Amino acid sequence: MNRLISICCTLLVVSVLVGTMVDASAAIKVKRIGRSLNSMTPPIRGAAAPAWNMSTGLRSIGKQTRNYFTVDTLGSGQTGGPTWTLVSKPGGSVAVLDSANGNFINSFTADLVGEYVVSATVGTQSANDTVFASTYAGTGSDPQAGCFCHPTAGAIKTAWENTRHAKIFKDGMTGYLEVELGKGAYATACIKCHTSGWQPLADNNNFGFQAKATGFDTTWYQGLQFYNGDYWIPTGDTSRYVLLNANQRAAASIGCESCHGPAADHKTTADRKKIGKSIDSDACNQCHDGSRRHSIGTYFDLSLHAKVPNGGAAVGGRANCQPCHTGKGFLYYLDHNKDTTGLAAQWNLATDAGTQISCQVCHDPHSATNPAQLRTITLKGDSLRNGYILPANLRSGVGLLCANCHSSRYGVNVRITTTPPYYGWTDRFYPHYNMQADMLFGSNGYQYGDTSFTGLGTHQGLEGGCVTCHMQGRKNRLDGSANELANHSFSMTDTTYATGVWKPVDACITCHGEIEDFNDIRAFYDIDRNGRIDGVQTEIHGLLDALKARLPLDSLTGEPVTMRKDSLRVKNRPDLIQGIWNYYFVKYDKSYGVHNTKYAARLLYRALGWTPLSVKELPGTPTEFALDQNYPNPFNPTTSIRFSVPKEGQVKLDVYDMTGSLVKTILDEAVRSGNKEVVWDGTNNSGAKVASGMYLYRIQSNNFTAVKKMIMLK
Repeated sequence: MNRLISICCTLLVVSVLVGTMVDASAAIKVKRIGRSLNSMTPPIRGAAAPAWNMSTGLRSIGKQTRNYFTVDTLGSGQTGGPTWTLVSKPGGSVAVLDSANGNFINSFTADLVGEYVVSATVGTQSANDTVFASTYAGTGSDPQAGCFCHPTAGAIKTAWENTRHAKIFKDGMTGYLEVELGKGAYATACIKCHTSGWQPLADNNNFGFQAKATGFDTTWYQGLQFYNGDYWIPTGDTSRYVLLNANQRAAASIGCESCHGPAADHKTTADRKKIGKSIDSDACNQCHDGSRRHSIGTYFDLSLHAKVPNGGAAVGGRANCQPCHTGKGFLYYLDHNKDTTGLAAQWNLATDAGTQISCQVCHDPHSATNPAQLRTITLKGDSLRNGYILPANLRSGVGLLCANCHSSRYGVNVRITTTPPYYGWTDRFYPHYNMQADMLFGSNGYQYGDTSFTGLGTHQGLEGGCVTCHMQGRKNRLDGSANELANHSFSMTDTTYATGVWKPVDACITCHGEIEDFNDIRAFYDIDRNGRIDGVQTEIHGLLDALKARLPLDSLTGEPVTMRKDSLRVKNRPDLIQGIWNYYFVKYDKSYGVHNTKYAARLLYRALGWTPLSVKELPGTPTEFALDQNYPNPFNPTTSIRFSVPKEGQVKLDVYDMTGSLVKTILDEAVRSGNKEVVWDGTNNSGAKVASGMYLYRIQSNNFTAVKKMIMLK
């Protein structure tokens, strides 16, 4: 199938590309940046909180609010600290920049409505950024207010009205949040993020200023029960909500202006420069990166998704790469039915390559299709990009949102050919990075013509797919609390801010019991055949090391060669090319067997020329060694042999003919205790089918030996 989009490069490659890109012709940039509670130094807490100097980083800013800027010199060749100037401001404004020259972050407070231009000079280059200060028009339930005058506003408004954003303030004020025993919990701190533009000291028609001016902020909770930091409102009690006047209700929601900035001037003039639109996480972090329960933004900033935009610049603006390297590219991909044909014509490297894989990329602020407002999409054609069509029961679920980028850009059937020179690309003969979906679903490895294990899986039954583990609830200790948050770092190794409280393997406990580390999940048998049973990841590492020892290595990296420049080292050796593909397919998956132990092991076995073995686990806990009669018997072409081992140890299972000659060693591995089953396919050690007749099979384990007969009939 056509290759639609590229996938996200690893941080290593991104950093190498970005770190070596120095183009003296590239310009410095002045950028607006948001400020959340947790990004302040120190974070705002307690008595300082009412000042609420939050910033969305949008072009449209509130009058009398503080706004922040930084300088990006990446690739410009310019060094040294910036010299700042507020070069333009409305007549009569007395606004000044807050920081001295040399600081890479600066700010100012917009005292009047109008346009402000901030400039910075680094070395021989200068750049500026323009913002427009306005007041809030209010959105609320008025279809003519704020941005609901747009032609498509009917659909947007209808969808938005059913979102948690639209209803959360009213729900809180009427006792529908965190309900216990007929009462809902609410607090004054909640209101700051459940309304539009909270700035009680800024006279710009935001809800906070109105609430302070009318006294609502100090009266709404009077007479309510106060317990554990919250006021408790009888569920369905509207007596407090009805105290709001019409103007207050217009701002009493997380409405359009919360995400797009104050819109009074834009509403009057329809001037696009007087409204903000961004997919950067800063707009969300004004509320989703605060204290206690709201530190999602802090975790997101640790993620590779937050850092991927550098990759967008590093790939040189190639439009087919952008859907998985940048937020804007991915939204274009979704909006155009997963087709990137027209993206190149409208791509702007200077602005679009810097967009994050941010909150708005995965969540649709206007949609109410699910509580998390996740974009729910499937793979195009229900298949991975190599053409593997997923089974019907795996074609839905929120994890497929991730799979659109986390599946291999290249199909093995294209890259690994059956005719010289055994690779089908002009530069490299290894899989692109981030083929996690391919690994999870058991496809796109080099299978040496064996389709019997296509679709083989270990974790395919997880209800949410990727998100079940990568977005599991994690405990947060940012301010001494222990609230559970969705893991927006997406990492399965990071324990930042959560030492001793949250472990990435917490999601595994339901199936694997109390474990502390992934390697506590032990393999069912000795996968790498080193004579002992280790954790799954250690076993897969062992297979990778065994395969690496057979492949030509790059003298600089110590890893198998990958580039066309190395083609003479693999000339007329398709086995090496195939082995290199499987080596990197498993290595770049990065889970080392956790995503799909069975498929990873089978690929590496094939590349090593080892006979794949699948030891099936059966129910029960044996107390003694046993060897059962094979079934079926007589058989053709395969038969199953069950045995029991009460303790871990080496198990050897051999087949002999009636003269006592060894026909096949079915198993010679360290095996964990339990009831087991293996299958003999009726072949000898050379792979040839055996003749009809009677055979003996013998098991040896510890001091136990047993022999039984079986019959092959053709």
